Amino acid sequence: MREKVISWFAYLWAGLTGVASGLSMNEIGVLISIFATVFTAFINWFYRHRTLKALQNHPEVKKIYEQIEED
Repeated sequence: MREKVISWFAYLWAGLTGVASGLSMNEIGVLISIFATVFTAFINWFYRHRTLKALQNHPEVKKIYEQIEED
């Protein structure tokens, strides 16, 4: 099993370096920027989702929602 993982990683790395060798430094910079932007958006979404879930389960927040619904 370990040999398959190492082999797969070697092929992936060879492919990435092959593609990267045909790109200019500006193109590599753009790709890194796009990746960083998408990664940042995902991290922000993840933590906001987790915070919202924690707030929904908080007993004081439930009381506030119940008071708002009664009015």
